[in-house]
Amino acid sequence: MLTGKGYLNLRDGHKTEVSYQFAADYDGHRAGYLHFDTAAFDDISFCRRLIVDCDDGSSVVVAVLNRGDKHLAVTGRVLALPVITD
Repeated sequence: MLTGKGYLNLRDGHKTEVSYQFAADYDGHRAGYLHFDTAAFDDISFCRRLIVDCDDGSSVVVAVLNRGDKHLAVTGRVLALPVITD
């Protein structure tokens, strides 16, 4: 399970801090939960694809499967993997 903190980039240009739990991480695809206060946003904010910037340096484009007051259930694919330099 991949866990951490990151930022959810909303379609209107705003960012909000989220905690994420991705239970599935296979071949560039991820599925899991974003934890934050979703009640502070209109439902329309989550109707299109969104981008999550993870603390490991990766970016994940996600689609929302389910919404609660404190979480989003999402699935998506990795856009960019972190670059490792030695």
